[in-house]
Amino acid sequence: MDPLDIRIVDVLQQHGDITHAELAAHVDSTASTCLRRVRALRQAGVLKQVVYLADPAKLGRPLQAIITVTTQHLSRAGREKMAKRIRREAAISSAFGVTGEVDAVLIGNFKNMAEYQGICDRLFDADKNTVRYTTHFVSETYFENLPISCDAAAGSASLV
Repeated sequence: MDPLDIRIVDVLQQHGDITHAELAAHVDSTASTCLRRVRALRQAGVLKQVVYLADPAKLGRPLQAIITVTTQHLSRAGREKMAKRIRREAAISSAFGVTGEVDAVLIGNFKNMAEYQGICDRLFDADKNTVRYTTHFVSETYFENLPISCDAAAGSASLV
């Protein structure tokens, strides 16, 4: 990626809905160049998708939780089975396999405690491989930044 690609990625992570002409003005280029570059960045997998971020509370899901999960056996089959069950839960927005003291971290936005408990019953209580899960309910958001910094890409001449 060259400096123009990096500027394009930076801008699109903040404002994914702008036109190519608006993007060009932000990155000091032309609309046709931006269109061509965005297509190439998408094909290379650098830009994965365009989404709007919604306010969970305004969608009726005000209860945000971070759930850590510890399992008995961390086999590939066990991980795939757990991931398949997690993907079926609409309230879970992100799930990660992690290293360290726990095996997975989930982030969810729930309608209420009843929905949260029902999901935990399905995902963890009914699963013999789950040893323990711990939930941290979010009481305040100090900082939330979803875009990925391009600083590492800026130091490398060709990452695409």
